[in-house]
Amino acid sequence: MSQDLFRAYEIILDSTNVGIIFAGQTICVPVVAGTHSLKMSIDWCGSEEINFSIASGEEITFECSGFSIFQVLLIPYYLIFRPNNWILLKRLG
Repeated sequence: MSQDLFRAYEIILDSTNVGIIFAGQTICVPVVAGTHSLKMSIDWCGSEEINFSIASGEEITFECSGFSIFQVLLIPYYLIFRPNNWILLKRLG
């Protein structure tokens, strides 16, 4: 369960909004080979930016999520001191 269960995260690829994603959803975003940056955003908060390189024909999987129900007491801390850690974004594999 997440604090943003019914809200969409914006997908920011190379400083450009390329779409949105809701909880439980999977999305495929095609990119050209090279070096890119990815982050997620919601309101004034978001994730840390992840830089990655991708080769032609390669697929990379990322996963994003909000806080678990057990972390709900930390929400004020993240809102004030760590807004770029509001969304957890990680590369899989």
